[in-house]
Amino acid sequence: MGIVMNRLKPLVLMMASISCFGATVLHAEENTKKADAPEPQDTKVLSTIVLVGSSEKAGGDLVKQPLSASVIGEQQIKDDAATKLDGALFYEAGVLAQPYGLDNKSQWFKIRGFDASQTVDGAPVAPNGFFVWEPEIYGLEKLEIVKGANSFNYGASQTGGNVNLVSKRPGLTPKGELNLGAGTSDKREVSADYTGLFTDDGSLRYRLVGLYRQADSQLDGANMKNYYLAPSFAWDISDKTHFTLLTSYLKKDGVPTSGFMPGYGSLIDTPYGKIDKHTNFGEPSLDHLKVNEYSAGYEFSHEFENGLIFMQNYRWARMDNDLLSTFAWSSDNDRSAYRGYSFTDGVSKTNSIDNRLIKNFIFGDFQNKVMLGVDYYKNETDGVNNGFGYAPPMDLFNPVHNPNFAVTALPYHIETEQLGFYLSNQFSYAELVDLNLGIRQDKAKGSAVQSGTTAPDYDVDKTTYTAGLMYHAPYGLSPYLSYSTSFRPVAGIDGYNNAYKPYEGKQYEVGVKYVPEWMKGDITLAYFDLTEKNALIADSSNIQVQAGKRTNKGIELQANLELTDNLAAQFAYTHNNSDQEVSATQTIRTPAIPNDQVSGKLNYKFINDYFFNGLRLGAGVRYVGSSNDEKTYPGYKVDSYTLVDLMASYPLNQQLDVQVNATNLANKKYVSACDFYCYYGAERSVDMRVTYKW
Repeated sequence: MGIVMNRLKPLVLMMASISCFGATVLHAEENTKKADAPEPQDTKVLSTIVLVGSSEKAGGDLVKQPLSASVIGEQQIKDDAATKLDGALFYEAGVLAQPYGLDNKSQWFKIRGFDASQTVDGAPVAPNGFFVWEPEIYGLEKLEIVKGANSFNYGASQTGGNVNLVSKRPGLTPKGELNLGAGTSDKREVSADYTGLFTDDGSLRYRLVGLYRQADSQLDGANMKNYYLAPSFAWDISDKTHFTLLTSYLKKDGVPTSGFMPGYGSLIDTPYGKIDKHTNFGEPSLDHLKVNEYSAGYEFSHEFENGLIFMQNYRWARMDNDLLSTFAWSSDNDRSAYRGYSFTDGVSKTNSIDNRLIKNFIFGDFQNKVMLGVDYYKNETDGVNNGFGYAPPMDLFNPVHNPNFAVTALPYHIETEQLGFYLSNQFSYAELVDLNLGIRQDKAKGSAVQSGTTAPDYDVDKTTYTAGLMYHAPYGLSPYLSYSTSFRPVAGIDGYNNAYKPYEGKQYEVGVKYVPEWMKGDITLAYFDLTEKNALIADSSNIQVQAGKRTNKGIELQANLELTDNLAAQFAYTHNNSDQEVSATQTIRTPAIPNDQVSGKLNYKFINDYFFNGLRLGAGVRYVGSSNDEKTYPGYKVDSYTLVDLMASYPLNQQLDVQVNATNLANKKYVSACDFYCYYGAERSVDMRVTYKW
């Protein structure tokens, strides 16, 4: 008992040191080498950590598979000072991040022109209406991005792909950090992280991550407080048997942003000028967001004597959501904004479990890895909801708030259930040819009551496929071909009381991956042809309907290179040719999707310099091309925009570091997108963080 208490003592001291800030938090990096966190001389630690909840279920390297995938690590998230998931995706090829501006209640991003799914540690989350799981990015050690239609891993999923959020978990070396931050919009933050050992051999480990953050918003009167706590525990039962327990709690409390802008006054000039980017058409004295999220789950793996591997991951999650948000949905094309409100109050509960067996067969130069799995998922959401209620109008250019209106809601109930069976075969010959084949069969059921109306139940049986072929040529070149399909049933009804049909996605892709022999890094070039059937669009009355097909044919180029020991570079280019059918006779360019995006970032580190040793300087440029909304605003164009980001980090000593970040350095005012509503992009933000490590 005394040994355990001695190992917990650093954690207890750290918790006491930050309790005056109203939150307890702790943080450690897992995959980076830190000279300032020496390993105790008498401690023997294990050499590996088994990650079960990865997007590469069979245990390989995700980015080396014959498909478009990438991984954003913890250090990159820190360097970018990202406080939201969508803010960590700015420099990723194929991703349009924050098209609807900076939102303090939701994450907004599209992959290859389509919505994308999220999973947490390999477990699906439930995006039911306003009940969309909110991640705390400080609690993540990496993001795994799979681009394009692919239902093999998780069954029902969006056509754009999936972002798997990998939670921080106990490390092999005791270490910790404490962060204090402040910035524009009255931002204040304290976060911390500690990972420690219960036993000398490191077989029993723990980690505690926590955060408190408060910040105002670009919109007058909007603000949010975040509280986060994530304890985790790992037990290496033997060198072949591993168990990890992951838990988390997140609370959000504040006034939500309401960034919906009428096109008149934002996109379209008026005699009175443009709507101010700080204008809040909501009701700050009435609007509110109160979210409580709880999760608990585990990852388990065991390797049998014959090499057969069994993996299982389970996750339970609950989300309590109370949201009232007032917004402008149109105008009279003079001075009045027409307004409405959305209200929801309820609870969403999710259980998911995934089981799989993996066996690798080797016959000389031939390797064959077979995976057989079954997973199950169930979500139930109960509460009251009103997707659109009346609120009094407001002057577009001289707003005066008026919270005197009645808020009503009707019962809201959604149930979804999915049982999936999947089989894959990864074949490799002489480290020259890789052939991956996968098939999945899902049985999905759902029912819904919305606005007091019972929707028709759905009961869907769907088979999806994935296939990829890669040849490892000389000089680090690896051309590949891939094909994949996806589906996603939707419980509910559209604005005309029609039951939703499942989304169906299909993608063809050809590309080449290049790993230079003379430089650290990698380059990926890909062409994709992506199609979604039964796409949801807003009709002329802004009622959601499913109208035909949406397509995107595009090119992506991503380069992540360490040019020298001092200089690292990141470059991304995306070209989209995205269209959607509005009716049987009309096809338009997909709203909000630019034809071209370009981003580049350089990071320079001073080494062996007397005055500036350890100083890191970073600069990034993001260009997003023009877009439009031909259906709502024919003849108008959303202008392209270019933003500049800067970063500087300096170690005052081995334990203390100061970092400053600036995004949208020139404080450019711009419309980020229009899709019925229009949205202003995020204004300049400047943040400073002081980190103490031990």
